[in-house]
Amino acid sequence: MKRYILAHDLGTSGNKATLFDDSGKMISSCTEGYDTYYSDGKMAEQNPEDWWQSVCISSRKVLSGINTDELAVVSFSGQMMACLCVDKKGRALKNALIYSDQRSEAQAATLIEKNGFENIFRITGHRPSSSYSLTKLMWIRDNAQEVFKDTFKMLQAKDYMNLKLTGQFVTDYNDASGTNAFDLKELDWSTGIIESAGIDPALFPKTVSSDSIIGTVTTEASAATGIPEGTPVAAGAGDGGCATVGAGSYDIGQAYCYMGSSSWVSITSDRVLADDEMKTFTWAHPIKGLYQPCGTMQTAGSSLNWFSKLMQGNTEAESLEELNELADASIPGAGGLFFLPYLLGERSPWWDSDARGCFIGLDLSSEKKDMTRAVIEGIAMNLNESLRIMKAGSNFKSIKFIGGGANGRVLRQIFADIFGLTIEIPRLLSEATSMGAAVIGGVGAGVYPGFEIVEKMNPVIESIQPDPELGDFYKDHSDIFVELYHDLKSSFGRISRS
Repeated sequence: MKRYILAHDLGTSGNKATLFDDSGKMISSCTEGYDTYYSDGKMAEQNPEDWWQSVCISSRKVLSGINTDELAVVSFSGQMMACLCVDKKGRALKNALIYSDQRSEAQAATLIEKNGFENIFRITGHRPSSSYSLTKLMWIRDNAQEVFKDTFKMLQAKDYMNLKLTGQFVTDYNDASGTNAFDLKELDWSTGIIESAGIDPALFPKTVSSDSIIGTVTTEASAATGIPEGTPVAAGAGDGGCATVGAGSYDIGQAYCYMGSSSWVSITSDRVLADDEMKTFTWAHPIKGLYQPCGTMQTAGSSLNWFSKLMQGNTEAESLEELNELADASIPGAGGLFFLPYLLGERSPWWDSDARGCFIGLDLSSEKKDMTRAVIEGIAMNLNESLRIMKAGSNFKSIKFIGGGANGRVLRQIFADIFGLTIEIPRLLSEATSMGAAVIGGVGAGVYPGFEIVEKMNPVIESIQPDPELGDFYKDHSDIFVELYHDLKSSFGRISRS
């Protein structure tokens, strides 16, 4: 019986291979790292052959303890918004420009000029910028003409791994929606946007649903990875999409919050989120026909880490448990102290690269405990601005917490009180992305009956209720938080220009 699922998660720093069985149990896991090449403050590239070697090594490691004849499917999660050019034989023509590469700002300006900022957002669900794949491909055309001339397809990270395994040039709707070239409502490439960029739409691969079986492992790939020849390979999804499935957001109205160095809030919807202010953005969900509205902030856990190191006077941050104890010693509202958590500018909800972090309301009575609580409250209030938009389009009462930063009784309670939602804590906080990839592959291969298997794989073990007596207080407090950002916005811009 085919009962194992091999899930790969191609992240920024390495690939994580995880083996699951047909009951949803995680059997084994290992990670193989690789490098990122930075230069000039805007270049960020990775060698796709490093991805492949990490997949080969990690596959052999996690498969070493099982009967590989029982392997049912391989499924990938991968970093999104990249640009990898390959030729007709599937050979990578240069390093991949990953999501953080910002060299295509001039190309983004051209794309906006030809299409209109709001029109691109309306079609793709995303603000046009140099973060996305289309403008990166335009940059290659303009600056690496020999590469562009030989380009047959532009792929994402996990798509290249699927190509290496099966020989198929394919992407899924979820990863495609991170290119600024995909029509969310039509679930197909926007030929209008692509052609306006001076790019041939034929350079974009075929799109399928994430759980589609796109092919099987070839003889050559089997020899390199140890995965049996003929093993089915699912299309998989981007890391954000896989995290959504792994967090248990697979049906309409299911929301979750990821807490790490950065953080985001997201919900599953049956429509593209109506957001006239364009504060949030929307992906195609890994489940065909559904959507994934999202709001993401730059410095969440990293704000806490920065503050702790600053207070300690060295590079050793206090534990999350110690920070929770400090915050608990303060009071709701931190004694009138606010923290704007914009240490690297901000994405959602303000999309302001000039925004700065700051404490507001300090006086002689302010203590470290108040500053600690203000940092946590600032993170939660910032995320809640994105949640407010999602709440307007969907009536949900709870939100799941995942990620390594989701620990801590006090932090969880503060988030529950500010969100006005029940916080649900699953058993595993840090396995959502790998688990989501496994669920997608398992459903595609028929190992799992449906996406609801994730409830068994990662059940909720704790619920934190919001304090109803703090609802009005935190609403007013959040309104002041928003006013403070707007009051300081012009000053942030002047600081950046000075």
